[in-house]
Amino acid sequence: MSFSFATKAVAVRTARWSAVPALAAATIALAASPALANASSARVSANTASVSHGQVTVGGTYQCAGRGSDQLRVTVVGENRRNQVEASRTVNVSCAAWTHTWRLTLNSDRRNEQFTAGQVRVQATLVNPRNRNDHASTSRTLFAR
Repeated sequence: MSFSFATKAVAVRTARWSAVPALAAATIALAASPALANASSARVSANTASVSHGQVTVGGTYQCAGRGSDQLRVTVVGENRRNQVEASRTVNVSCAAWTHTWRLTLNSDRRNEQFTAGQVRVQATLVNPRNRNDHASTSRTLFAR
């Protein structure tokens, strides 16, 4: 009888300790569920770049769910013969469930600097101003002709 009681006690103790990882996993899943429920529905890409008269034109695609507008922030960094050239712009874009194309022509942020043909780094970020968790970003090196 004593043997049976000891065996049961060990079994109960083992069962309690084996439930701890399962309980911890359930707690983590519950804590992460708002983040998973708010997963971003936004998508953005950058896939074209060209240079003309010192300006750089970049383009790509974006997709965002819902109605209204989101903000597309684009930063382009290139190099000319003397130093690094940078340009940035933020524009409002309309959202719908389908994929849209975007295209922006940018001047250098600094006066008297121009983009030249060569590699440019394009950073494009799509942000929902009503929900900062709903965003997408891409960064690509493209060859601007």
